[in-house]
Amino acid sequence: MFRRLNFNFICFAFGFGCIFVLLGSKYTNDISFHTSSKNKMEDSENVQVKLKRTHDNFDIETMLNKTRTKIKSELADYSFINSGVSDLEDLLMEFGGTPLRSLVMTTWRSGSTFFGELLDSMPGNYYHYEPFFWYGIKQIRGPPDSFKALKYMEKLMKCDYEGLDEYFDFGKKHEFPVSHTSKLWEHCKTKKELCFDPEFTSKICKLFPFQSMKVVRVRLKLIKQLLDDKELNLKVILLVRDPRGVMQSRQHRSFCQPAPDCWWPELVCADMVSDHVAASRLMQDYPNRIMTLRYEELALDPSKTAYEVLKFLRLDVTKSVKEFLRTHTSVNVAGFDSTFRISRDIPFKWRTSLYFDYVDEVQTACKEAMSLWGYKMAYNATHMASKDFYPMESYTITNRFDNQIPS
Repeated sequence: MFRRLNFNFICFAFGFGCIFVLLGSKYTNDISFHTSSKNKMEDSENVQVKLKRTHDNFDIETMLNKTRTKIKSELADYSFINSGVSDLEDLLMEFGGTPLRSLVMTTWRSGSTFFGELLDSMPGNYYHYEPFFWYGIKQIRGPPDSFKALKYMEKLMKCDYEGLDEYFDFGKKHEFPVSHTSKLWEHCKTKKELCFDPEFTSKICKLFPFQSMKVVRVRLKLIKQLLDDKELNLKVILLVRDPRGVMQSRQHRSFCQPAPDCWWPELVCADMVSDHVAASRLMQDYPNRIMTLRYEELALDPSKTAYEVLKFLRLDVTKSVKEFLRTHTSVNVAGFDSTFRISRDIPFKWRTSLYFDYVDEVQTACKEAMSLWGYKMAYNATHMASKDFYPMESYTITNRFDNQIPS
């Protein structure tokens, strides 16, 4: 009896063991199947990511190559004699060349938008538009703000966009600064994240033989270290405007009135005096590197003045520049910051649109600045409106590329 029970127990144990083995094998196979499926899905996703990256890189390289081709085509008949080089590659950073760099320094409502777009009408020009929007409606006159400002200017003009956090953060929220950097914006219209990618912006910037920048928040006395940088080989234009015209234009800009640096004539004209002193000193230390220009001269005779500016900057006059001057100085187009104006009507508009009491207030605050820059005083309302009153005269500062005092 005992032997029979023992045999039955052995058979039962053997059968249960077989079932357990079979179930374990199935479980292991299921785990293996699911793990294999998961790995295959992850591998597929990784392949898709890699393909996407390859596709994006291909698109970027395609953009860069198209830009290279376009620049070469636009400058195929360009004379590089004025630029002091033999061919295009001598001005390209990717071939170890040094671009022709220009910096326009001015203040709000002094004609800088028009002037900047004039330079940007040059084929092969990369325009760094207003890099300090994020700073607000303030002037940078010295440390500590000047340290970061000068660092940003140097990095941008060397096409090094790494570490420019404030610049990119502002651009992501406010499109207009980037959209004015036209050669970059044409690649970002459909893929805006490219405009805020330091690697891409650096690469596209380095393709251009001409680099221009305009700033309205940094004063001239601060830029000595940029002029000392031989790698930059920078030329600077200081653009000034009659403070009465400046203040008349600012009355129509809501951004200006709450800010003392933009709304108080005393501060505006103190900067004009400071810039005059700095220009006189820098012209002595850096011959043929600094040019001063009154906005009124550009508006009254745009072609002649523009050609002088381009000669100073070692640039040739092109068909695109001539076309810009023809279309932007002969017709009025309404709109904020429109640069289509009948230019001769703009410089002295303040004479008919401002009350003399306000003009007198500005003149009182700006007497020294107006004298230094050759702007004549209006004695009363009748004198201001008189056809015999011409508000400009010569000023005594070493000026223009030939270091001659203007007549």
